[in-house]
Amino acid sequence: MSNKLRECVNKLHSNKEVGDLLPEYLKQSMILHDGYTRIKLMMEYYMFYEVVTEDINPYIAMAKEMITSLNETVGQAMSDTLDDTQRKQLVDHILAMRTEVIDRMQVLTGYVDCFVVYEYILNRIQYRFDEKEVLPEDTAFAQEVMNFIFGSNDNVTINDNLRVVLGQLPMRMTRSHYFDLIKNCISVYKGSEIESLEGFLYMFRTSAMLYKHPAQEQYFTEFAGVLQELMEADYEHMDRTLYELYAEKVRVSASKLNDLSDLYMQIGQIINGVYTLVVTEPYCVDEEKMTVVDDVIRGINALFLEKEIDLWQREDLLTEEDRLNWLAEKLPAVEGQQEKLYQSVNIAEAALDELLEGRAEEIEAAGLSDAFIKLHHLSQLNSSSVFAPLESQESAGIVTAEIAEQETEKLLSELKELFQGRSRMFRRAIMAATVEKLPTFFKSAQEIADYMMNALNQCDDEAEKYASKQLILEMIR
Repeated sequence: MSNKLRECVNKLHSNKEVGDLLPEYLKQSMILHDGYTRIKLMMEYYMFYEVVTEDINPYIAMAKEMITSLNETVGQAMSDTLDDTQRKQLVDHILAMRTEVIDRMQVLTGYVDCFVVYEYILNRIQYRFDEKEVLPEDTAFAQEVMNFIFGSNDNVTINDNLRVVLGQLPMRMTRSHYFDLIKNCISVYKGSEIESLEGFLYMFRTSAMLYKHPAQEQYFTEFAGVLQELMEADYEHMDRTLYELYAEKVRVSASKLNDLSDLYMQIGQIINGVYTLVVTEPYCVDEEKMTVVDDVIRGINALFLEKEIDLWQREDLLTEEDRLNWLAEKLPAVEGQQEKLYQSVNIAEAALDELLEGRAEEIEAAGLSDAFIKLHHLSQLNSSSVFAPLESQESAGIVTAEIAEQETEKLLSELKELFQGRSRMFRRAIMAATVEKLPTFFKSAQEIADYMMNALNQCDDEAEKYASKQLILEMIR
């Protein structure tokens, strides 16, 4: 962390000169974000060039238009001639691109959730046809799983382990009990912010194949036909030939979805980086340039856009291979810097949270509210989620008993309609996919053990029981 920023943070913690220090804290934080993100973008942009030019991802062509727009945007962001109007227009363009990528990712995620359900079903009929090995009998299996669940003293880890198991055990829960669990879960949100309940309902609906993104009619429609086939299949009476056909369709679709998700994840990372550079640029005018980093970003951008730049002439680099190799040789020059900057960013962000919560009036009085909102956005972009929302929304209120009841009735009605006329295997797959999303509903370790033994004892389908055991053992061993 820079000495200036450290001094600002210390004085702010001591409530000294708060009004005078806020602009300096803002400037130093922006400079810090710029340096950290610039190095990170350099690495990501270089790797993205390799992915695109070496056809590492087979779906590059599908995103060609977006990639071209992204590269043009990077070129504009690296320009030294942007005025305030151009910068605002560029920020708006970057955020529009980000929204489109988020829409595409949400569509992909929705398809992934659907294929997970059908993969669950197909896994449980696989061993009608494939040979079985010897697995532990039910009691020994249950004991091994219990040891895994409670292999840690950390409650979060225990709950995560439990969810892993719940999603794969034979589903033998009655629908009435399942619906009661959902009712109880939603009732827990009474008194909480509505956004928390909305987040749970969104997650539940996507897992239950109840949510359809508005952009699903626009993006990746090739998966809709495969899902329609899977929806109409008769799993109860499926023979080996059909099983292998549908299993291959699921495998191929899952592979495509994984490749597409990877591609848009990389695009999203670069968009976030470019957004940060454009937002922080006015605060870094008088700072020493990161010449090596900027050279690599500009060089990769020129290679993407097939542009001749002064950098190539200055270094007498004639071929694409020579230019890329020269850029690669620059990467080690910043080794270790990103990690140091990341630590400083974390310290600065901790102070930011305190300022936004406790110094809102002083920030507004100094005319810095918009700037601090942008700084908060940069903090969100440094989170683990590439697609963290940047919109600042006021609370929609508190979950009342009436709201909880209305949302419960709505969700249960949707589930009943979904289950209507569907096979038992489909219903069980949906229940398994969503039960693991519910808060823990067991009161003791014994209840967990009893639930597990009951699920195993009631499962008279040997292929299903074998598949459940095998999948769980693969995950816990």
